[in-house]
Amino acid sequence: MGSGYKGAYSSGGSQPYQPTYHVVKSMLELDRKAGIYKPGRGYFKNPTRTDLEHAIKGDSIMFEGEKAGGDFMYALTIDGRIIFGKRRNPYNSNGRSPHPTLIGGKDPVVQAAGIMKFKNGQIVSFDDQSGHYRPSSKSMDKVKASLRKIYNKNHDLFSKNFTWRKK
Repeated sequence: MGSGYKGAYSSGGSQPYQPTYHVVKSMLELDRKAGIYKPGRGYFKNPTRTDLEHAIKGDSIMFEGEKAGGDFMYALTIDGRIIFGKRRNPYNSNGRSPHPTLIGGKDPVVQAAGIMKFKNGQIVSFDDQSGHYRPSSKSMDKVKASLRKIYNKNHDLFSKNFTWRKK
């Protein structure tokens, strides 16, 4: 279940529910002006992008050799994988690295996007806060389904405070 967190990219409200989401035009224009989106290549691929299922090592989710901790942006891909990463721009250490960089390319389409919180290698919470995609809260059902598959394989990957672990 989402955390209800409202981040800096949450302005503008969500879009109506859709099976997939494209970057909203206003954010695409902002990214073109900032050089994050370039017509020939589209969005760069964030160097920290990590497939959630491939990051599982035993009873922990690892990120850059350590147990994942903190807030990470994530995107649910068209084929149902959760990709997460930090906001790291390989071309400008002070530059932005928004959700579309988790997918990269000219038209990075997702089923959902937001922020996922980790602590000590466990998932604590997730939400739908992406100013670039502005997904409907209904899209969280797809994220829940993807996470439920992981949870069913290994409950220990989720914090004891995670909704499914509460009794």
